[in-house]
Amino acid sequence: PQQITARGSRMMLHGHASDYPDNMNVTYEYEDGRLLIYENYPFTAYGLHGFDNGNVFYGTEGYMIFSRRGAFSVFLGPKNKPGPTEGQAIRGSRGYAEHMAEFQNAIRSGGATRANAQTAHYSCALVHLGEIAYRTSGRVEFNPHTETFVDNDDANAMLSKEYRAPYLMPA
Repeated sequence: PQQITARGSRMMLHGHASDYPDNMNVTYEYEDGRLLIYENYPFTAYGLHGFDNGNVFYGTEGYMIFSRRGAFSVFLGPKNKPGPTEGQAIRGSRGYAEHMAEFQNAIRSGGATRANAQTAHYSCALVHLGEIAYRTSGRVEFNPHTETFVDNDDANAMLSKEYRAPYLMPA
């Protein structure tokens, strides 16, 4: 994305140890005009299309819901007609526990993980960019080619940290 806007607040977790908001809206704006909008409102009575947690992807022809519990649904058109995958599980018993075991086994053995570091970087980048926008001005300009923020030293400082020896980043 080239621009990221983030707003949020704490409505339920006052005094909680985290400093992340318990509700948040982030808009990622791309050069070609596409928008990716992230919303997190877990403490509402309305839920996420009947799920307590997951992701919804809205497109031009409908939307897809991925529940964190393994459900996957597609709804098409303005009347939300169920798509061909309605109610199908996409991972069954697989998920977080399997992912963590695979990662820990790779660390212990010195072997590779299924996904390389670049894939992990891309899958985490939007989360990090949204949180940086939230923690700074609320709206940041980003250069996706250099992976730095434009004219924003506070935001750029959050892209990395000082490492302590012997855990230094290679030059």
